[in-house]
Amino acid sequence: MGKGNLRFGGKSGILPKPRPIFKRNPIRLPTESELQQEAQAEQGYVEGIPEPVKSGFKFPRAPVSKPVVTVQERIVKTIDQQAAKVANIDTSKLSQDEIWQLKKDEIRRAHLRDAYLIEEKRLARIDELKAKQEAKQREEKALEKVYEESTATKLTLPTIDSYLKGPLVRRRTAEEEELLHEQRVLNRMQADLKYRERKAIDVLDLYHAASQFITTEKELEQAITDAFEVNVDNFDKEMEVEAKLAGRTYAISHQSKNEAIIIDHALGELNGQAGLESIENALDGELEKLRMKAQTASIE
Repeated sequence: MGKGNLRFGGKSGILPKPRPIFKRNPIRLPTESELQQEAQAEQGYVEGIPEPVKSGFKFPRAPVSKPVVTVQERIVKTIDQQAAKVANIDTSKLSQDEIWQLKKDEIRRAHLRDAYLIEEKRLARIDELKAKQEAKQREEKALEKVYEESTATKLTLPTIDSYLKGPLVRRRTAEEEELLHEQRVLNRMQADLKYRERKAIDVLDLYHAASQFITTEKELEQAITDAFEVNVDNFDKEMEVEAKLAGRTYAISHQSKNEAIIIDHALGELNGQAGLESIENALDGELEKLRMKAQTASIE
């Protein structure tokens, strides 16, 4: 692999790009798409920077478009004019080598004419294909725009393309922001209310349990007696003595506990005492209103 292949990425067997025949001046006017691309390209010298001068030539601030020279003008200038000059030469006074040189020049001019015409057709074909491709792209964009703005698209679920085209997160409106703020305030108030209710129930439970606290020696002796005394009345008469003495009272204790829980939930009580709801109704006067309505209904 020689060093010459490095310019092609180290690949061999790749020919360089052919030099363009019409390099200096264009053979046609630029199209609308080319004018748009040229307008978007940043080129020239910025304002405030002096225009450079080289060998007496002052470069323009903005690039100047090259004049258009058509293929026919090139043929007339480079081929026909030279052929007209050679036609006036008297070949009888020339040697065989000079005559052969004139014939070779004529052959070169003929091949150059053919090359110009073939290149013109090739470039025209390329321009035609580019125009068709651009027209097809414009039609596809127009169809996409119509499809996006149609009612069917608005009523269907969003696609991945629609998410990628727009922002990933939609900003909330002022009404949505206000509604979200109110919802957060409501959630905080509800959480605070539930916490306060739990605290109130705990305090009320402690208040009811305070009546069972042992505060005197007499109450302590009675509690010890109740703890170690076997209460035979809680058992069925048909139970064996061994079962009574073994203290198998689990079923009886669980049954009484479940009954107490059901009664508390049904009556809104707390361990057989007044519950939080009953106390709130009493403080609000709801119980008094219900009692007055009941008395009025009974009198009527």
